[in-house]
Amino acid sequence: MKKIFIAIILSLVLIMVPAISTASPTLASPPSTLPTERYYYYNTTSGSCTEYNVTSADWHTFFSSVIDNHKYVKYDWANVTTQYSIIFDQNYSGLNYYGAEFMSALSSAGSPTVKNMTVAFQSIENKSSLVNHGKYTNIKALNTGAYPGFSFSKPAVKPLVSEYEDFGIIIAIIAGMVVLYFIFNRKK
Repeated sequence: MKKIFIAIILSLVLIMVPAISTASPTLASPPSTLPTERYYYYNTTSGSCTEYNVTSADWHTFFSSVIDNHKYVKYDWANVTTQYSIIFDQNYSGLNYYGAEFMSALSSAGSPTVKNMTVAFQSIENKSSLVNHGKYTNIKALNTGAYPGFSFSKPAVKPLVSEYEDFGIIIAIIAGMVVLYFIFNRKK
């Protein structure tokens, strides 16, 4: 019985070590003024190209009207101080992967109005994010509290199935070890 107890403890340690070692870097608080991002819109009817800038005020309007709106995103991003990292990199010096996707979609929509930003947001919501190696779409990542532009980001709200997945694995390992113990230690 002592051997099985030691085997169980060692198995649990081996399972938990990878989970402990994958710590995420902390995100910095946003600056007082968000970076201005430039993009170009090609109007196919007029055949002209127009330059637009998304300013700090435009970003704040986008976040309050779209990201913080539960009609579009279920997670409560309004209470997260680093919510601007959804679009920007860790230092707020440029765009992250999701932000670049968003700007590309916005360049197809037109000027940085709330309507066009909403259209751009919705056009990329079902694309793969970087969360969990692309297993989450952008909207699924946002709905679970993860930053779609960062591969190290983990959902703050896990789906019910994955919440109990680790627990089920541990129970299966322990049950398997108990069964093996009785198979190999029974008297013939």
